Parts: sequence; structure tokens; C-alpha cells
Amino acid sequence: MNNIKFPVLYCPFPSAINPHCDAAYQRTLNWVRSFNLVTDESVYRSLLAGKFNILAAHAYPYASLEDLEIVTDFMFWIFFVDDEFEKAGISKQLEILEPSHARLVEIMKKEAELTDIDTPAVRAWGDIMQKLHHFPYATSEWVLRFTKNMEDYFQGIRWEALNNSQGITPDVATFIKMRTSISAVCPFIDLILIMDRIALPHEVIKHPMVKRLELAANNIISWSNDIFSFDKETRAGNNFNLVTVLRQEYQISLQEAFDRAAELHNAEVRLFIDMSAQLPSFGTEIDATLERYLLGLRSWIRGSLDWYVKTGRY
Repeated sequence: MNNIKFPVLYCPFPSAINPHCDAAYQRTLNWVRSFNLVTDESVYRSLLAGKFNILAAHAYPYASLEDLEIVTDFMFWIFFVDDEFEKAGISKQLEILEPSHARLVEIMKKEAELTDIDTPAVRAWGDIMQKLHHFPYATSEWVLRFTKNMEDYFQGIRWEALNNSQGITPDVATFIKMRTSISAVCPFIDLILIMDRIALPHEVIKHPMVKRLELAANNIISWSNDIFSFDKETRAGNNFNLVTVLRQEYQISLQEAFDRAAELHNAEVRLFIDMSAQLPSFGTEIDATLERYLLGLRSWIRGSLDWYVKTGRY
């Protein structure tokens, strides 16, 4: 990595950060302790070094303190369990993933109550879901969307773990398709809708151009993550990284793989900008609401890049 020239990632969107960042962080740390979520001191230090509260504050710069606290709780939880799931996959302990995911889905769908034998991660997840289910702007349609995206994330994690355990590195097309689920970006995009009080008609939120803009935002966030996390994931034995799959499929140097990953990222940013300008009009009021949604997507794209230069995770 010492000889690699880090590529330039194009992102013309302005930076913003939530003024409640520090207050939400303190509340989340108390929340983590209240559920005894992390008992290993080294894991706890790693979570603190990750500065996930800063990512949440950049990604949701206009959320209230109470709303940002929910997002920051979820941010800490998802990074914690994602690391645990990745360890299980790399160490070939695949048998623990499916029942763990099934329990989380049961809690998410309110098909089961929490019990004394549930792990701290499950109990913390139950608390997050209780808050989201009772969130004023979380409609039944929104809950279904969030639930589907979380289930896709769990399924993607199991698929990644199975391939990692067998030493399989996917081709580029398969990787790009699956990366949108494995990254867990979709549930965080869902949160934009309720944190920013965005209510769009079904025909607008399901419009092909709006869906493609969501996909572009997901790709941009996921691919920039792969570029920044390459060294960490390679050392951990995880081959599910855009740089890795590009290098293998095209038999190119590591520098060329980094450069090609950046080219894909930058092209997707330009597509996002162009498509945003080409959206049809749905009426003055709806157009203004849709623009607020696009602002939320841009905040996530810009915020993730701002976070990378501050986090100790990578």
C-alpha cells in the first residue's frame, strides 16, 4: 500500500454536520453501556475510534437531537454486528449466522418478544426497532421497506460469508449487484425519509429515475468505502471489495484496480448529478419535497467522504 497513489474521488456536494453531534454521541455511549453491548475493551476502543457519530452527523445534518440519537444508536449497532458477522464468515462459523439473523428478523417484524436469553445485540436491536415502529413518520409502507432492506442485508451477509469460507471471489457484475445489500446503505437511505419528514407519493418514490438515483447513491457510498477499507479488509482476509474483484477479473495491478474503482465511483457521481437535473416534474409541492430527499442523498454521499478522513476505522 505504501506505493499506491490514492485516487481522487469526485464529489462536488457541500459538506454539512449536525450541531447535535456531540450530544447524540454521549447519549449513544450511555445506550451502548445500558445494553452491555460491548464487553471486550479492545472492541469498545475500536468502536470509539470509528467515530460513527460523526458519520451520522454528516449524513443527517438537519435531524433533531432526539432523531439523531436514534440514527447514531443504529449506526453503532450496525457497525458492531457487521464486524461480528464478518468474523463469523472469515472464521467459517457460518452456522451461527442464519439463526442470529432469523432472531433479528423476528424482533424486527414484531413476531416475537425479547427474552432473558437474548444477547445484548438482540436486546439493543429490539430497542431500536421499538423506537422506529413508534416513530411519528414511520408509516406501515415505510416499515415494510425498511424491513425488506434489512432482510436483504442479512441475506447478503450470509452469501458473502459462504463465498469467503470457500475462498471464492465473485466476478465484478455479481459483486456490484450484491454490494448494494451487503453495504447496509439501503436502510440508512430509508432513514432519510423519516428523519427529514419526507412524504412522497407511491408513484414518485417508486419512479424508475428515483430508484436509479437511490441505487447511484448506494453505489457511490459503497464503492468509496471499498477504496478506503481495502487495506483493512485485505488484512482480515475478506475478498469482498471492489478493488479486489476488479484486480482479479481484469488481471491488473493494484494501482490500476484502485484507479478503475475510482473511475466507476466518479462516473456514478456524474450520473447522479445528471439524472437529478433530468427528473420530470410531479408538481410544485412534490418537486420541492423530492428535492429535499435528493439533498438527503447528497448529504450521505458527501458525509461518508468527510467521515473517512476523521475515522480511525481504516
